[in-house]
Amino acid sequence: MKRNHTRFIERLNAFFSRIAGWFSSLFAVNDNSAYSRFIRRVFGGCFALLTLILVASLCSRTFQDISRMFEYDEYLMSYTHRSMILSRGATYHIDCDEKTGYIENSAGEKTISDISWIATPSGNDSLVCYSDGSKRGYFNIHTGMPSIKPQYAHAWIFSEGLAAVDDKGWIKFIDGNGKVVLDPKIPYIEGSDGYIFHNNHCATHNDDLNKIGLIDKKGRWILQPKYASIVPRDSFWIVNNGKEQSVISDNMQTIIPFIAKRIRLENNIFKVTMHDHTLRQYDLEGKLIDDFYISDIEYLTYDTPELKYPSISDYGKDEEKDDANLATEPQHVKETARCRQYEAEYGWYGLMSPEGKILTPPSYISITAIDKDLYLCEENSGNGVLLNGKGEKVE
Repeated sequence: MKRNHTRFIERLNAFFSRIAGWFSSLFAVNDNSAYSRFIRRVFGGCFALLTLILVASLCSRTFQDISRMFEYDEYLMSYTHRSMILSRGATYHIDCDEKTGYIENSAGEKTISDISWIATPSGNDSLVCYSDGSKRGYFNIHTGMPSIKPQYAHAWIFSEGLAAVDDKGWIKFIDGNGKVVLDPKIPYIEGSDGYIFHNNHCATHNDDLNKIGLIDKKGRWILQPKYASIVPRDSFWIVNNGKEQSVISDNMQTIIPFIAKRIRLENNIFKVTMHDHTLRQYDLEGKLIDDFYISDIEYLTYDTPELKYPSISDYGKDEEKDDANLATEPQHVKETARCRQYEAEYGWYGLMSPEGKILTPPSYISITAIDKDLYLCEENSGNGVLLNGKGEKVE
């Protein structure tokens, strides 16, 4: 290796000497006059500067390549490792390769290892539910220290100071010390979800495992288990009896009776979908704001008999059409129909006059204009009916 290096240096010096000799002969500076010495010094200085620039460029390129290697390694590390900051005192680290994680406290110490997943509490509760792969327990979100060791086959997050656990096939509620404080005598259902307290009440099922009700923190039935589902929304509960939905407050007062097909709460407004696909809006006190809410209005267009040959300008810049196709593919000129379609419940449409008068209920899944004032309306069954501009059927 040393011999090869020496040969390389010798050949490089010979190459530079030849170049220097060529320049010397070119400028006739082969003698030892002051002029010749000056020219050789200028040439040598320029050549040295050029060499320094070349070496600097090579070093810069090498440094960039090495930096990219480190950046790629850092990217791979970030891809295979994730961190979730839980608080100032606890961070959850996930190793994506091993599919396990660990808890690290503010001192950089591992407090819990081999974690499969975690579920943070709601509200102001401080205990995080976690699994070690076979059992579930809890740790403190502020310190990262274990509070209740993994011992439950199933467990849910803490809410309002209580957490539901599966204790040998029975749902029980524990406090932050792991003490059972509420035993409602409810058997565990495979795949069940919920058991979360909301405004001092918890939706849970009956002994027959087929109906839902509300219990308080003493295990008493506040709302008897006779409903298909009960879902919390802010300080309310949306109750489903299997056919219709209702809204009750946290003190069990009826806000909206069982009249709706579906109810959702958006921006402090209850949007109520009725069985005829119309929409209503109620305020938080159950007062009717709008008995016929329209979510969207669209113009309808139809094809006229007139044909038009499209040109290049009719297409976007990114669309490529050859001239032959443009000349042989005429299109019908479109006109705007007299009536418009409105949408109430999502995906359900009706006809509206130009003056905004409702001509038909939102009973159709699509409306197509086939003439200036003639409309093909498709029903949910797949059948279609022809309606005129008054909303009347055309035989």
